[in-house]
Amino acid sequence: MSDRLHEIIGQIGVLHNQLLENKKIKDANEVFEFIKNYDKDIQKHYLDLLLQYYFQKNDLKNLKELLLVGAKFDIRFEDVKEAFLNIKSEDENVIEFMEDAVVFIKEKINEVDLKDIYNYYTNNNQLQDMLNSSIELIKRNRYVCVYCFHNLESVYGKFFLNKDLLESLKRDLPYLLK
Repeated sequence: MSDRLHEIIGQIGVLHNQLLENKKIKDANEVFEFIKNYDKDIQKHYLDLLLQYYFQKNDLKNLKELLLVGAKFDIRFEDVKEAFLNIKSEDENVIEFMEDAVVFIKEKINEVDLKDIYNYYTNNNQLQDMLNSSIELIKRNRYVCVYCFHNLESVYGKFFLNKDLLESLKRDLPYLLK
């Protein structure tokens, strides 16, 4: 790892903590103003990490602002879990907004993440109506389906299993189910 990369990581850590402390992180435009004098490579790396932060916090307004300036990150299932746990209103959420990216996440699913989503859903009856559309998107992910297929004995395995997707996988991508 180059010395410059260590420097970038260190500066990003300090920068992020400053933005949290002064609460400017709550408004992407204030963040843009705050970081404008930093080197371009630090700005780029930080904005990409900040996009992930806003996704996990289910902050759709600021997420959209960062997407407009070209920030990007590879969504992991853990990010989806964090975003799901931050759904508190009927407003459109980041999971729905980033639907295709959520459905097409390509990674091994962690049991703990599914359990956390399941527990949040089942323990918050008052939120279930607004969480249903995000649950349906999660169920459309083929790796969630594969994991559930191999864990049908668990309550969350049964809950997240998409039977139509499973039949499609059996027919078109049977190697995923081995």
